[in-house]
Amino acid sequence: MLKDILIKLKLVFDNCSVCGMSILGESQGYLCSSCLESIKPYHTVVYEPIPYVTSYKVFTLYEGATAEALRLLKFKRVKPLAEFLGKCISEDLLNFRKSVGADYLTFVPVHFFRKWKRGFDHNEEILKACEGTFQYLILRRKNSKPLYLYGKEERFRRVAGAFYIPESVRSSVKGKDILVFDDILTTGATASSVANTLLSSGVNRVYFYFLCREK
Repeated sequence: MLKDILIKLKLVFDNCSVCGMSILGESQGYLCSSCLESIKPYHTVVYEPIPYVTSYKVFTLYEGATAEALRLLKFKRVKPLAEFLGKCISEDLLNFRKSVGADYLTFVPVHFFRKWKRGFDHNEEILKACEGTFQYLILRRKNSKPLYLYGKEERFRRVAGAFYIPESVRSSVKGKDILVFDDILTTGATASSVANTLLSSGVNRVYFYFLCREK
């Protein structure tokens, strides 16, 4: 009897958080296969300059299943979605890296405290699912509140000086071209701060690759 009740409850409540369809059989338990398959490249994004960044590329828009997958990954700790997102962007990311001739691929890290609290760094986990190697080049010294809480000018102010390059890797990045991965492009404040930090450490050029961009 109890088993039958649990099965009925699962049928009622186990629905995709985007479209509402059943997600029975989906290992991550939140998004249906149709919504996951809708995460595809969107290359008509308008590119505006980001200070200190030579050039960048955006995979898709921050909407629908993409936005929900990131929300679940970052705030609900649904780690399997990192692997799915990494596989989505892998080919496009590596093609961009090849086109700009970047010597190293790295990512924008979260603060140690946030990584400890969540159990993982979402950008790191996404890159782990991509083909090719990446390096740990950047550390974050400021543990500020999420930037979506602030306006554009305040975002730039809050991330100023938020990152640093460890002494142990400075000699290896000097004169190199670096490609940095980040999840969402909004105002460009984080990317600008990271790029300025890398350039100040002797890096030649900084490129960025974003999973998505807010409209």
